[in-house]
Amino acid sequence: MSVTDTPESAAQHDSETALGSVPALRSPTKVVSFVERVLVELRHEALAARYVTDLGQEGEKTIWCRVEHTELDVDAEYVQIRDDPRVGVGVEPCSRVTVRRRLCQCLDHDRSGRVDVRPLAGIQLSEA
Repeated sequence: MSVTDTPESAAQHDSETALGSVPALRSPTKVVSFVERVLVELRHEALAARYVTDLGQEGEKTIWCRVEHTELDVDAEYVQIRDDPRVGVGVEPCSRVTVRRRLCQCLDHDRSGRVDVRPLAGIQLSEA
């Protein structure tokens, strides 16, 4: 799905990805628009926004999802899970505002980075 398409409900998707990544050439307006659409999807479905980069952090990925769709017992609306094969898995509770800011930062500062939205059940993490 491109950043200009209208997102569909994740339940209507046959593929592994519910909402595709923002294109490589990004304007700040399109980044914010894409991130807002991601947040809408996260709010209503058991999905995770997954950020993957090619900038020397081989195998590292970060995901954000709503706490209510996980088995985590944290006092926050969202959770950030950083999976780094070198140091393991780290979990950080965060707010919607924090998720929005971090996704925008990732996409603004790392032109090779990708964000996609996938069913939470399909996300694989490294062994801790």
